[in-house]
Amino acid sequence: MKKFLLITLLFVSLGMASSNVNDDKRIKDALLKYNYGIIKMTKSGDTKLLKDMLTQELFFKLMVWADSWKFSNLAMVAQINDLRFSPIAYNEDNATIRTLENWTFGYADLVNRDYALEPMTIFYKMKYTLKKHHGEWIIIAVENLQEEAFTEPDIHDTSLQKKKEVPKEDNERGKIETH
Repeated sequence: MKKFLLITLLFVSLGMASSNVNDDKRIKDALLKYNYGIIKMTKSGDTKLLKDMLTQELFFKLMVWADSWKFSNLAMVAQINDLRFSPIAYNEDNATIRTLENWTFGYADLVNRDYALEPMTIFYKMKYTLKKHHGEWIIIAVENLQEEAFTEPDIHDTSLQKKKEVPKEDNERGKIETH
């Protein structure tokens, strides 16, 4: 009886681990589609992809945001430079995940054919809450936890910056201490 119970428990555990691996992949795919869907929506106006993966309330908020720029004759020009995922926390049919996102974007003035906002790099720390709905993960909440903007062009350069050292002067004598 103990062996049967142990074997059953092992199969259930393996099934749950396999399920979480599949859910992890589906959740990450949903977040990638969402973020790239925002870029696609701002370029082409195509909202079908986003409509199917968001609650009605979130979809409406996103449309209001996008339409406000469109009615001002502005278009977002964006790209995702990096998107990293934290481990996913599960609770029944809900999941929460945090991301670190590196975006470069600006806003183009469609009338003047120039930038209304020059492209800048922004690092976001985001929190997404998802719910399993008919076997698919939909986003039910998006929270911006932190953002930091960089306007300098090489701010995300990870190479060591060469800094020219200037000798320090020793008091009034102008000598450098050697001991």
